[in-house]
Amino acid sequence: MDDAALPTALQEALTTKTAGATGVARLAIAGLLELTGDRGALEQAAAILSARLPGYAPIWHIGNAVHGDEPAAALRRIRRELDEDVDKSVAAAAQWVAGHGGAVTVAPSSSVVSQVLARLGHGTDDDAAIGLAGADAIGATEVLNIKGTAELAARVPMLVVTTSLKLVPESVFSRLGAPVFERIPLSAFAAVALDGEILDPEDVGRRAAAIGG
Repeated sequence: MDDAALPTALQEALTTKTAGATGVARLAIAGLLELTGDRGALEQAAAILSARLPGYAPIWHIGNAVHGDEPAAALRRIRRELDEDVDKSVAAAAQWVAGHGGAVTVAPSSSVVSQVLARLGHGTDDDAAIGLAGADAIGATEVLNIKGTAELAARVPMLVVTTSLKLVPESVFSRLGAPVFERIPLSAFAAVALDGEILDPEDVGRRAAAIGG
C-alpha cells in the first residue's frame, strides 16, 4: 500500500514530529478505524505502522487489536482506555508536582507532559528540583524515551507520566528503538504515574514483564 492511499490520520501518524507516542497512537487508531471494512487494507496499514514507527510501544498493542477477531471494537476500546488513562495520569502527576513544590523541568516531546504543565498552569524551570518525562515504551527494566531523558533523570528526581499502553513484554521492548531514542534504567526514575497511580518503578517493570508477548 502506497502512503498516498493511507487515510490522512495515518499519514500524519507516520510523519508528525510533535505528537509524541500518545498522539501518534490516537492518529493511528483514527486512521485504522477508517479501514476496518477492508481487512486486507487494515492489516497492510498496520504493518506499515509497525515497520515505520519502531520506537512506539502503542503500535504493538494496536497491531494486536488489528489482528484480533473484532478489530474495530478493539481499536475503539484502546482509544477509550487511552483517553481515560491519560487524564488520570495527568491528574496524578500534577498532584505529585504540586506536592514537591510546583517547579518542574521536563524531557521534551511528550504530549502527556504538556498536558500536566497545562493543568499546573505554568511553564518549565531548568533549575527546578524535580522533573517530568513521558515514555515511548516501558519494559521490565528500562524506559525508552527521547535522548536527553537519562541526563535529566541523573540530575533531578524524575516522574515518568504514562499509561499502560506503553508497557510491553521484554521480547517486544528489546526490538523497539530509533536514533532519537535512548534506553534508561527504570531504577533511574523516582516514580511512575501510570493510569492515575503513582507507582514504584519496579512495580511498573513487573507489570510490563507480566504482559504476554
